[in-house]
Amino acid sequence: MNIPNLESLAPHLVALSEKAGARIRHIYTEVFEVIEKGDGSPVTQADHESHRLLKEGLEKLTPSIPVISEEDEASWTIKSSFYWLIDPLDGTKAFIQKSGEFCINIALIKDNYPIFGLIHIPLSGETFYGYEKKAFCKSKGKTTSLQTRPFPSQGMTLLLGGYGKKFQRQEELFLKSYPIAKIERIRSAIKFCRIASGKADLYLRFMPCSEWDTAAGHALVEAAGGIMTQLDGQPFHYGKPALINEEFVVFGRKP
Repeated sequence: MNIPNLESLAPHLVALSEKAGARIRHIYTEVFEVIEKGDGSPVTQADHESHRLLKEGLEKLTPSIPVISEEDEASWTIKSSFYWLIDPLDGTKAFIQKSGEFCINIALIKDNYPIFGLIHIPLSGETFYGYEKKAFCKSKGKTTSLQTRPFPSQGMTLLLGGYGKKFQRQEELFLKSYPIAKIERIRSAIKFCRIASGKADLYLRFMPCSEWDTAAGHALVEAAGGIMTQLDGQPFHYGKPALINEEFVVFGRKP
């Protein structure tokens, strides 16, 4: 299967994410029902409607490329060397709690590695995307290029998820090698946007998550000059059993 021209495809993907983001934003202002999925995690109308819009849009843009989505369990068993991997609403708990820390993730996977990544933040209207060593942010109609920053001499800004101090001991052991000046806790893949735009330096995660939680951010950060690996520095791949990620680390620049 031939890789689509990512440069010409990117504006269409940005527009598609903005369309889904507008729908999410509208539902966010309404009273919406929260449903519990089989695994105990919550899902809302916003998750489902964003999924429908994204799936239909991707199938129209690239009919030959299958779509794996968090909200389509039947798609999880698709076996292909080339596929879209999407999370229609990453940070559903934050959406429900009205914290604003939620986003849309769209990644294109080729041979178990993300070659394109897009993260759209509905409340800010920003869209971050990257491919082929180029990264951008579209905000208020203007598109600017992104680049990760060199590690600050005064110490790194570390990003952690919202799971509290559950893995504090592991974090402290790993971080002994790095000078940390500031720690921020942020939910969802928005953390990748902060690293790609040069506002943070390091993201560390010990709690398992799903591949659609990281693929878009992985591609974005690497397009902006960063790197994402397993904790031992080995490459981080996709297409794992049950689409589950183990621990990983993201650096704005190669350490």
